[in-house]
Amino acid sequence: MHLRRIAAINATLFFIFWFVVLLAGADFPPPVGFLWLVIVIAACAYVVYWRVPTYIDWVRMQRPRRIWRVILDGIAAGIVVAVPFVLKGSGEGSITMQPVAYAIWFALLGFVGALNSMGIYFLNTLVFRIVDPEK
Repeated sequence: MHLRRIAAINATLFFIFWFVVLLAGADFPPPVGFLWLVIVIAACAYVVYWRVPTYIDWVRMQRPRRIWRVILDGIAAGIVVAVPFVLKGSGEGSITMQPVAYAIWFALLGFVGALNSMGIYFLNTLVFRIVDPEK
């Protein structure tokens, strides 16, 4: 299986997983603003598509400290996703966000990003060991 096909499968599954998770937490029918979450998920799925070949190369070459790099990738991705939501505001004009709320938001999305990147890395490590992507 070729690297790009593996990356496309990863990105598609990532999109479906997060779409279902966020849809399950949304009102029914979802509000119009849910469309922005779909756009964010699609952008994140593209990043997954872009990074999976790199992760497989790191496994293939046994790159030193690759786990830490994967974790930092995820933390950075989570923080990047958190920024637009902070800039947009809470949506509730009467609520003033405290700095601790922002810290929690960035920490939470950084943590979720790290979990995502590690999950993707370890799944692809398993796939690489079962099926050589260069065949």
